[in-house]
Parts: sequence; C-alpha cells; structure tokens
Amino acid sequence: MTNPGNDSGPQVTPVHPSQIPAVIDLLVATFADDPGFLRWIPQPDPGNHLLRGLFELQMETQYARHGTIDVVLNEVGDIVGVALWDAPDANHGAVDQARLASRMVRLFGKKTPVFMARSFASARMHPKFPHWYLYTIATTPESRGTGVGSALLNHGIARAGEEAIYLEATTTRSAQLYHRLGFVPLGYLPDGDDMPSELAMWKPPAMPR
Repeated sequence: MTNPGNDSGPQVTPVHPSQIPAVIDLLVATFADDPGFLRWIPQPDPGNHLLRGLFELQMETQYARHGTIDVVLNEVGDIVGVALWDAPDANHGAVDQARLASRMVRLFGKKTPVFMARSFASARMHPKFPHWYLYTIATTPESRGTGVGSALLNHGIARAGEEAIYLEATTTRSAQLYHRLGFVPLGYLPDGDDMPSELAMWKPPAMPR
C-alpha cells in the first residue's frame, strides 16, 4: 500500500502480527519521556515497565484485534514509523475502558486508580459523534524529517475519506502539522498539573451533498 499522492515517498503498509513486538519497542522508546504518557503512567516507572505493559495490553485487547495499525519500513525491513487508529465503530469510550479494569489492576497494582481516573477523563473528552481516532504516531529518531510521520498521517486521512477524525496533539509542532492538514483545535484537555497540556483537535466530516 503506498502513501497516497506520493509514490516515491515512504510506503505505508498494514502491520504483520510478527511485527507487533517491534511496534511496542518503538512506542516505548518514543513515549518514555512524552508529557502525555508521563501524565498517564504513575511515576516513577523504572525501565519503563508500566509503559511497556500498557502498550502490550492495548495491543492484545484493542489495536492488534480491533484497531488499525499502519507501519513504515526502511530499506532493510525495520519499522521506522507506526500509527495506531480506531475506526468510528471501535471501543474507545469510558465504558470500554472500565471493562479492562481487572487487567489494569494486575498491571498497575495500587497505582490503578490514578491511571484509571486519567483514562476516564481522556475518554470523556472524545466527541460523541462517529469518528476515526488517531491514538498515536511514533517514528524513530533517524526517520524524523524524512516524511515518515506525514506519510502515516496522510494515509490515515485518505482512508477516513469523508469521515471525521479526532486526536490529541502533545506538542506545538505536531499541532501545527495537524492544523495544516485540516484539523481545528477544540481546546486543551484539563489536566491539573504543570506539564504541557494536550490539545484536542478535530477534522470535521464532509458536508452533506
């Protein structure tokens, strides 16, 4: 599957089940110091144990089973970029998060209430209308600035077609990129701490003909 509109650019393909461990490795490496995940994951997290456990659980119960995982490979077949999406009919609301509570307890132990409270708060901020949800895009340091992230994003936008897309931007740079591609800011998510706030963004559906 090629990057829409740019046959010479990075190639976007669906993930193969055998690539899931490499996807998790990339996600952990990318988001170990990300403000959004630092806010979600109870700290301290030696060796990123909780962060890795979260991604493993999300892969097992959600994205590898019901979601959409796009990847970009380099010339030797290593994953250099990944995007995790939920389709409009996917389960990403507060009720669905609650169904994972027992699994979360095994992962986070006594820190579970902290994580679940933040998870519920984030889920409640999702628009109530049907929409694609871009959970995250991750790229390797070596691939940044080479069009990998843009290829993943453009591919997802093309797949959504006339349907709406929702996401949370964790940096000003990413928010500016999303804005150039047609996303509008909805406002900063309430967080109650001194870390950079996430900006909710929305790409509206097409107007009825």
